[in-house]
Amino acid sequence: MMVNNMTTSTGKAIVVGTMGGEARWMLILIVVLILADFWFGVSESLHKHEHFRFSRAGRRTCNKAVDYITYLILGSVLGLAIFEPLGWADHVVTAAVGLGLGCIWELDSIIGHVCVLHGIENKFSIKRFIIALIKKKDADIGEAVDDAWKDE
Repeated sequence: MMVNNMTTSTGKAIVVGTMGGEARWMLILIVVLILADFWFGVSESLHKHEHFRFSRAGRRTCNKAVDYITYLILGSVLGLAIFEPLGWADHVVTAAVGLGLGCIWELDSIIGHVCVLHGIENKFSIKRFIIALIKKKDADIGEAVDDAWKDE
C-alpha cells in the first residue's frame, strides 16, 4: 500500500514538474503571438487610416489570451485523462497539439496583417485551406464549418 501511494505521489510530482517547465514556454509563445498580432493589427489600422478603439482591441486581445490558455489546459487534460492511459501520447504532447491548433489561427492573422502592411496580396489562408480539405472529404460538413467561421 505504501509503495503504491509513493508511486502515485512521485508520478504527480513528475507530471506537475514536467508540465510546469513546458507550460512556461507554451505560455511565452502565447504572449508573443498575441502581442505580435496586436501590434501588426494596430499598425494595419493606422496604415489604412481606419478608426480603431483601444478598448475593443484590448478586449479582443484578452479574449485571445483566455482562448489559448484554454486550448493549452484542454490539451493537457485530454492527455492526462485519455491519451496517456492508452499509451498514445503524454499530456505535454497533447497540450502542445491543443495550443498548436490555436496558434494556427493567430499565425494566419499575423501573416494577413504583415502582407497588408507591405502591400502584398495574400491569397493563402490556413483557414480557407482547412475548409477546402474538409469540403473535399464531405461537402456538407465543409459548408457547416465555413458558415461557423463566417458567423464568428
